[in-house]
Amino acid sequence: MMKQIMVIVKKDLRETLRTRAFYFSIALVLFLMIMLGGIVRGQINSTIEQGLTPAEVIPVIQPIMGTIVFTLSLLVMMLFCLYVSAYTLTMEKIKHSLESLLCTPLSLRQIWLGKSLTVFLPGAILGLLFAFAAMAGINQFFIAPQIGQSVTPGAAPLVATLVAAPLIIFFLVTLLVALQLIIANIRWINIAFMGLIYGVGFGISPFVKLGSASWNIVFISLAVAAILALVTMYLSRLVTKERIVLSSKG
Repeated sequence: MMKQIMVIVKKDLRETLRTRAFYFSIALVLFLMIMLGGIVRGQINSTIEQGLTPAEVIPVIQPIMGTIVFTLSLLVMMLFCLYVSAYTLTMEKIKHSLESLLCTPLSLRQIWLGKSLTVFLPGAILGLLFAFAAMAGINQFFIAPQIGQSVTPGAAPLVATLVAAPLIIFFLVTLLVALQLIIANIRWINIAFMGLIYGVGFGISPFVKLGSASWNIVFISLAVAAILALVTMYLSRLVTKERIVLSSKG
């Protein structure tokens, strides 16, 4: 089963990597990282200027690092998923190539999962890569020169970043792909996706700034992922060949 699914993933990834939108999103992320670095530098300098010792500075900076890594990974994943999903299925609907895919021996679940992984995998990998690269850069250029050592996030933000954030994005993507498969109007799909992003952000944001020792961010993030999974399972009943064909002709 996975071998057949990976055929879809490899084909769509090759096409996605050739698009300008993919590289534009990378440039946008790099710009956001530079802006974020300037903001963090100001916060770190104001903390150090208070005359605290390195041992006193670390507990203050550590929650900031945890917030940066988790928030940046989630935002970058969402950004890449938005661009990649906008290309994969939207272009296939325009080219009417989905009908050909439906004629293959692949089941609807395999097609759905393959399209979802095409969107999820590059977003998750690049999200984690950029988040930890930002952490390394902030330590290298802003923190270590000031206090003589690096500062890493606590265990809770790391678990939230490595486990909870990818789970949220995976189920968000499967939900988005399901909507793209059965809804003809792209505008409604974009509205639904933005609504999901704001909903996820609103649910998590009160817990993002908690201390690095707090595990609430992990539990809340997993709860959000579970809700998205339940909604996706409910929506899966609507994903039929008839609806997909009709949406492609709409």
